[in-house]
Amino acid sequence: MMLKNFSELIQKVRSTEIKKRVAVVAAQDEHTLQAVFKANKDNIVDPILIGSKERIKEILDRLQENLDDEAIIDVENDIAAVKKAVELIHENTADFIMKGKIQTADLLKAVVDKEKGLRVGSIISHVAIHEIPTYHKLLAVTDGGMMMYPNINEKKQIIGNAVNTFVAMGYKNPKVAVLAAVEKVNPKMPETVDADMLKKSIYL
Repeated sequence: MMLKNFSELIQKVRSTEIKKRVAVVAAQDEHTLQAVFKANKDNIVDPILIGSKERIKEILDRLQENLDDEAIIDVENDIAAVKKAVELIHENTADFIMKGKIQTADLLKAVVDKEKGLRVGSIISHVAIHEIPTYHKLLAVTDGGMMMYPNINEKKQIIGNAVNTFVAMGYKNPKVAVLAAVEKVNPKMPETVDADMLKKSIYL
């Protein structure tokens, strides 16, 4: 299986029997709600909105969108919103989290919390999926947002997270390329040495 573009990815998501539940943190943001309700109308997600209920309902009225009251959770502030979202994931009431009008650092602090966060044993890493008009399939880049200076073992886990993501999307054998600033191994550049080790599956 190979997904060529986002349209194919969206169609694959639509074909599943169960619609995923997204917990939107600090949902009192017009652009966020526009995206969420577009996904809802496209039969991709069911939203759970967490934040200032009054402000959320004002925006929904302006957008002429309706949502049952029980799907809007009123909290005091952004920190309480992300903590509630993490709680919903643990309770299996929501499937994933979407960032609304909240600072990324505040969101991630609750997500990576060692006691109450969403860690599952390995490191948490970022995967960005790209559709490039001149390339024949979707391309993912990792890690572009979480790990600043990963060591070889952490790089192994980052690759594992990305591979698991694509396996969950239906890929049987995802292809991995380890990137560095130059193409040849240079002992003076640790990144190239790590890339060579990973390529040769020494640590995988």
